Amino acid sequence: MMNKNTLVWLIVLLVGVVLIGYSFVRNEGEELAYISPSSHLSPEVTASPSPLASPSVSPSPLPKASPVPVAVVSCRLQGEIKFLTSSLYDNQDAKFIYSGIDHPARNILWTVTPQDDLSVGPNIFDRLPIPNGESLLGIVLPAEPVAKKYELTAKVQYGQLVDGTLKVLEKQCSGKTTVVLPE
Repeated sequence: MMNKNTLVWLIVLLVGVVLIGYSFVRNEGEELAYISPSSHLSPEVTASPSPLASPSVSPSPLPKASPVPVAVVSCRLQGEIKFLTSSLYDNQDAKFIYSGIDHPARNILWTVTPQDDLSVGPNIFDRLPIPNGESLLGIVLPAEPVAKKYELTAKVQYGQLVDGTLKVLEKQCSGKTTVVLPE
């Protein structure tokens, strides 16, 4: 089993490889410009023209790095789940709706109030469409629930480049889903 630090570094490495691959694919159709060495010399210094440089082509400045587009990350919960028995429930439009997720390895972190051992899913985006989508919730009750009614909230993880470094951030989802147990 991987520890948390190893998983974070693997995610950082994977995102880095994806970004490098993206930059190669993006620049594939662009033509490379030849910049003459004399374009960087002061006016007092002259240089003989390069045999590769064409006299009709003027030197072009290097392109500036374009910023990486940042998607707005959002998520929300809605609806209610009514348990009919301990293993059978009616999903009354209980959904997890999200947008702007950058990678399938991002986690969904659930909070159950009052705190109990409910299992809630989905917990990761690996089988969900990204960057945008929605999913029904899956709930498994503990053997001995402590309450008859629970509220579910969630946070999602996402990656963002900050000063050239990939940071994994969290976004609190709006809304909630209520889970009601049978009387």
